[in-house]
Amino acid sequence: MKIWYKLIIISILFTSVSCQKWLELKPENQQVTDDYWANKEEVEAVLGAAYVGLQKGIQDMLIFGDARGNTLSLGGLVSTDLIRLKGFSILPSNSLVKWSNFYQIINNANMVIKYAPEVVEKDPSFNQAVMQSYLAEAYFLRALSYFYIVRTFGEAPLILEPYMDDQVAYEIEKSSKEQIFLQIEQDLNQALPNSKETWPLVWETKGRATKWAVHATLADVYLWMGEYDKAIISCNAILESGQVGLLQGMVNTTNNWFTIFSEGNTNEGIFEIQFDNTKDQTNSLMDMFGTNFNWIISNHVLSLFAEDSEDIRAQGASYGDDLKIWKYLGAEAGTNVPRSFSDQNWVVYRMAEVYLMKAEALIMKGESFYPEAIELITDIRSRASISRPLDPGSSELDLLDALLKERAKEFLAEGKSWFDLLRIAQRDNYKYKEYFINQILAGSSGASAPVIRAQLMNENSHYLPIHIDELRYNKLLVQNPYYEHLN
Repeated sequence: MKIWYKLIIISILFTSVSCQKWLELKPENQQVTDDYWANKEEVEAVLGAAYVGLQKGIQDMLIFGDARGNTLSLGGLVSTDLIRLKGFSILPSNSLVKWSNFYQIINNANMVIKYAPEVVEKDPSFNQAVMQSYLAEAYFLRALSYFYIVRTFGEAPLILEPYMDDQVAYEIEKSSKEQIFLQIEQDLNQALPNSKETWPLVWETKGRATKWAVHATLADVYLWMGEYDKAIISCNAILESGQVGLLQGMVNTTNNWFTIFSEGNTNEGIFEIQFDNTKDQTNSLMDMFGTNFNWIISNHVLSLFAEDSEDIRAQGASYGDDLKIWKYLGAEAGTNVPRSFSDQNWVVYRMAEVYLMKAEALIMKGESFYPEAIELITDIRSRASISRPLDPGSSELDLLDALLKERAKEFLAEGKSWFDLLRIAQRDNYKYKEYFINQILAGSSGASAPVIRAQLMNENSHYLPIHIDELRYNKLLVQNPYYEHLN
C-alpha cells in the first residue's frame, strides 16, 4: 500500500460518559478537504484514526523490532517472507518490509496539526486548551511513527504536510537519518508542554499520549542520538512523577509481574496500545504466538534464563513448556490456563524500560557513573526475584552486555531486541559492530551463520529495503544501496 493513500475517515467515541474507547469506520474514500474541518468531533475523528493505525501496526512493531534480533526463533507456521527476513535474505518485494501503516498514522497526525487550529474559530466547544492537547497527541503520534521508520529503514521521506488528493502525484525524496531524528526530537518537545499528565479514564491514561509517554519516547530517542544527559532528564521526569511505578514482582505466591500482560494498564504501564474484546477490539498476538505460531523463544534467551532458576519471568511467565510466548497466551502465570480472547494490550513503554534506559545512558557517560547504572539494573533483577549479584565485568562493553541480557529477558517479544542491538552497535562509527554481529548470530541457525556474518558486515544491510511498490509510486525514492541489485 503506497504512502499516498486513499484516506479512511474514522469517527471516534472518546467520551467518558459512555466509557466507549474506540472507533467506528465511515465509508472509504471520503476525502478530507478544507470544508470537513467544522467542529471538534471531526478533529477527534482524524486523531482517533491515528490511534487505530497503531492498533493495526503491532505486527510491524514486533517484526521490525524483534524478527532480526536474537530473542525469538521461528515457530511452526511461517511464511517464506518471514523465513527470508529472519535469515537476512530479504528482497524489496518482501511483504513484511512495508512502511505504509506508519505513514498513514503520520498523515492523520499531519492533518490534525494543520487543521485543528482553524476549528477553534468555528466551534465554540473547541477551546484553545483542548486544541493544544490534541495537537500534542498528534505531534507524539507523528514522532513515534517516524521513530519506527528511521530505526527500521534509515533514510525515508520526511512528510510534514497532509496528503489530501489521491488524484495528484505526490513524490518526495528521502531525508537523512539525522534529519528525521531531529524532527522526531522537535515533535516530542513540541508535544511536551501541552501533554496531559493523566486522562479521566485509566485506559486513556495508558492508551493516549501523556507527558510520561512523551518523556519515555524522548529518552529512547536520545539514546539513539547519543544525548545521554537529555535521556537521563526524561527518565528522571518519569521516575519522579509519582504517576507510574515499578510493579512488585511477587505478591505472596502470585506472580504479579505477569499482570503487566494478562491484565494490562497496570501502574507500570506508560504507553500501551489498547484492545478490548467487549468492544470487538482484538489483535493477532494469540495467533502469531499460539494457534498459527510464527515465533518461539530462542535458545539464546533460554540460556540466559537458565542462569537464574529463581527468575519469575522465565518458564510459566514469559514462555511455556512448548517454548511459545506465554505472556501473550496465558491468563495466569505458572498455569495452563489460556487467555479467553486475544485482546491483550501491546506495551510500547513501561517503567522497567525507564530504569534500563537510564542505566544505559549512565554507562555511556563513563566509569564514574557505573555504580548507579548497576544499581538500576539490579533493581530490575531483584524485582524478578534474582538473588545472584550482577556481574558487570570491567569495561563499557561488559556492562552494556549485562544490560542487554537483562533487556532480552525483561522485554522478550515486545519488539525491542533488534533495535537494542543496533542502537549499541552503531555508536561511535560502529565501535561494537563485531559484538553486534556475534549477538545476532547467537539467535540464528548455525548453518546460516557464515552467510549472515558476511551480510551484516555491510552496514546498509542493517536497514530494510524500500518496498518495490513505493519505488514505483514515488520516482524520487532511491533504494537502500545494499538492495539495489536485488529484484
